[in-house]
Amino acid sequence: MQSLNKSLESLSREEKLNVCPDCGSKNIEFEKGERFCKRCGLVFD
Repeated sequence: MQSLNKSLESLSREEKLNVCPDCGSKNIEFEKGERFCKRCGLVFD
C-alpha cells in the first residue's frame, strides 16, 4: 500500500508541474530548455 501512496504523490507532483501557478492553465509548452504557459506567458524555473 505504501508504494501506491508514493505513486499517487508522484502523480500529484507531476500534475502540479503541468498547471500554471499563475493562471491555472494546463496549456504548458517546453521549448528551448524552458517550460512556459502558453496562456499567460509565465516561464517556469
